[in-house]
Amino acid sequence: MTEIAVINGRRFRQPSLKRPETYVTTSWDDGNPSDLRVAELLDKHGLRGTFYVPMSAETGSLTTRQIRELSSGFEIGAHTIHHVILTRATKAQAGREIADSKSWLEDTIGRPCRMFCPPTGAFSRTHLELIRRAGFIGVRTVEFGALDPERMLGSLVMMPTTVQAYPHGWAAFARNAMKRMAFVNLWRIVVHGRTTDWPKLAQRMLHYALDNGGVFHLWGHSWELDEANQWKRLDDVLQIMKEAIAGVPSLENGEIAERFLTVSSPGDGSLSDESPTAIPATPQDAPADSRFSLKVSSPRRSSSRRGNAAGRARSLQSSRRHGPAGESHD
Repeated sequence: MTEIAVINGRRFRQPSLKRPETYVTTSWDDGNPSDLRVAELLDKHGLRGTFYVPMSAETGSLTTRQIRELSSGFEIGAHTIHHVILTRATKAQAGREIADSKSWLEDTIGRPCRMFCPPTGAFSRTHLELIRRAGFIGVRTVEFGALDPERMLGSLVMMPTTVQAYPHGWAAFARNAMKRMAFVNLWRIVVHGRTTDWPKLAQRMLHYALDNGGVFHLWGHSWELDEANQWKRLDDVLQIMKEAIAGVPSLENGEIAERFLTVSSPGDGSLSDESPTAIPATPQDAPADSRFSLKVSSPRRSSSRRGNAAGRARSLQSSRRHGPAGESHD
């Protein structure tokens, strides 16, 4: 970036000292009881995030009380009712899962639910229209290496991700880029990330975002952190983020989407009306009183059906999985 300086009546170009606009956010999928541990780490480092919570999931579910506890300090986004993969459901079933997840969460937490995340990151244009009709303002997608400001698709804000808190190899990065046709992301990982080690990749991509502007978005699943023993590494990465982003706002997904909407012009809301726009340059940190302040011990597992607390245990077992690691494998 350059600025024009005027010295003795003559105009000179000089490097701009203004830092490019950068935003930092995190998100965590599936509503596992270990999300409470993620929340404690985010609060410890003064970082914000959005938790995408279904009513039930194969890997364990938060109770109603735990969801309310989590919502006291963090945004809760929708993730369908039964963690249904939309592309495997009928249109009617998908519509119910999308709309009912919004109304259920709003009844549970007592506030609007702004964001939706499709399980496994799989969706079609038909599903985006159902999401828009349900009243969501944004959709969190799954990408590796995305740093660009959020994208508009009609009246929906499409929010990609940068790094997943889980070990992946080059093949996973390549598959994701091919499926999303997001080859710029793959190029960014190869040229600027230069590693498949997710903590190192996160640090390098964060610094690239700080230097060049954009949105750095860390995401993951707490149950995978359990299974792959990644908690210490997550703590280290969050500490790096805390130290690196002095003066840069850490926001919830919905906060970024709303800022983006204030400067976008989506027209009539048709999904064919795509109009990428920059994020407004008016960052402010979230108020301190919104931080997660609950003292939560090791989260207890609940059954996949809401309200059934009889089967709770103190920790997750590494044998509980619901498919290939990471929701990037859509």
